[in-house]
Amino acid sequence: MRKTLLLLALLSASASAAKLQVYPYDGANFIAGQRFDLRVEAEDVTSFKDAVITLDGQPVTGLVKTTTKPTSVEWTLRNQSLAAGEHVLNVKFSDAGGEVTRSVHWTAQASAPSGLAALFQKPKAKNVILFIADGMGWNTLNAAKMVAYPYNPANGMPTGKLAMETGLSSMATITTSSYDSALADSANTASSIATGQKIQVNALNVYGDNTPDTLDNPRAETITAMLKRSMGKSVGIVSSAFGVDATPAAFAAYTRRRGDYQAIADQYFKGDVKPDVLLIGGSRDFIPSTAPGSRRKDNTDWISESQKMGYQFVSTRTELNAATGNKLFGLFNIDNIPSYLDRVQFKGAETIGDFKDMPYLWDSTQKAVQTLEKNPNGFFLMVEAGMVDKYEHPLDWNRAVWDVLELDKAVAWAKDYAKSHPDTLILVTADHAHSMSVYGGYDATKGPGKREAVGVYEKAGFPTYGDKRDANGFPLSETARTYAVGFAATPDYCETYLGRRVFLDPTVSNGKTGAEAAYVPNPKICDEGAVQRTGNLDPGSSQGVHTADPLPLFVFGAGAENFSGVMDQTEIFFGMARALGLDATKNK
Repeated sequence: MRKTLLLLALLSASASAAKLQVYPYDGANFIAGQRFDLRVEAEDVTSFKDAVITLDGQPVTGLVKTTTKPTSVEWTLRNQSLAAGEHVLNVKFSDAGGEVTRSVHWTAQASAPSGLAALFQKPKAKNVILFIADGMGWNTLNAAKMVAYPYNPANGMPTGKLAMETGLSSMATITTSSYDSALADSANTASSIATGQKIQVNALNVYGDNTPDTLDNPRAETITAMLKRSMGKSVGIVSSAFGVDATPAAFAAYTRRRGDYQAIADQYFKGDVKPDVLLIGGSRDFIPSTAPGSRRKDNTDWISESQKMGYQFVSTRTELNAATGNKLFGLFNIDNIPSYLDRVQFKGAETIGDFKDMPYLWDSTQKAVQTLEKNPNGFFLMVEAGMVDKYEHPLDWNRAVWDVLELDKAVAWAKDYAKSHPDTLILVTADHAHSMSVYGGYDATKGPGKREAVGVYEKAGFPTYGDKRDANGFPLSETARTYAVGFAATPDYCETYLGRRVFLDPTVSNGKTGAEAAYVPNPKICDEGAVQRTGNLDPGSSQGVHTADPLPLFVFGAGAENFSGVMDQTEIFFGMARALGLDATKNK
């Protein structure tokens, strides 16, 4: 009897039904006409028999069948789109294990008026300027305001607000998540803004398929690609991070692995967006492999090749401000553009190196707009303060906050531009948050790492930011009384409470390999005089991590009524499409 039951169990296991995966996923929302790749994957297949795939009751034709491995069967159909309305894809699959069915439901939204309404209703926005401060949650934003506009010690009232907080047409709180996790990274969050889709962590505008190739995954078309092909608008991308980093790449590239740097660089000039303005940090992915500092595996030289394509190339602030070309390509460092503090207040040779004339974010924003506005059809510009996140990871709140202030000055310029161009929509948001929080004041005169110098409640007092200012009017970071700022998600590290002129990572490797490998507090920081903090992350973590905290969204100008309340990040995409009256069913 026992042998019989065992045999039946083995037969049942060997004949178990195949597993079906469908992309786009169940519940996906699109703009009508937005292009996407359909992908159906059957895994654990035994003796495939038949499959029927229908959309809204009609057989889907043109599917390309593949077998990635002996136990799988896939069907792919690229460059599909949907008419406005509700749609159902049904899959019926059968093999030796039996029959499996799957139904997924999709919605396509019409963002442009049709019929008679199109004759009387025009979209309110012609241009969009989207600012993304990477890692700027509400607490990071608030810390920046508290530095720029300290409270009045006479009455405790704030002395001002950031430009992004004043004169609002609307505002919202944004929630984030990824397709495969409640927590998110910059790739999938920026992709959600760009496509309206939930995307997997580390992926850019694609759904993860079952192949090892990271560049063949099913795609979801970006708003930048749609605006180019459907409305003939120009597209600009500005970032203080290295240019093929996740957030700028999300508006012009498609890959399952955000680290496909060379492929992303190539897609800027060979993909479906081809931004008219590209002003970014690092050059290492755009110069041939033979050039010092290059990360490429081939001899492609996009600096020279871009000029053959009509781009004016610039590499310094002076060249940028003097540029007059109709298309601009700018690289201003070998890697990330250093923090505002390093460029303006600290000016350390170990940070700036040979790059002594890098533009401010407001320079790049202004020149990008002046270039893009030459197109009578309008433009879409994404501006990223990419270094906010890159300094929050190593728990350097000073550098992160001053980069928020740099972005805020760019926002102030854009708001002035919109006064004379009322058909411009301006949005200021982030891609995700960090665990930063201001919890007290700190008496810097007592030196670094003194717990007794931390004041809370009435003992926190009023920091003295603004007693001295730099050439751009920003407060100096070094002052007698500062803030005590902490992070909730950290490795073990040493806390000095004060910023430093020379950047240091919070941890270093313990030098061991295998199971014993870990990160330990950086002894250089500990030796400054510091409190050693026990972290709450795995010992293999060297930095702080992103959080699921909500994000700000500040909105100005035309089409602002499309953004309010509590919104999922994907809804930013649909709000922009509605504001612009995007009809992705058309080709310009």
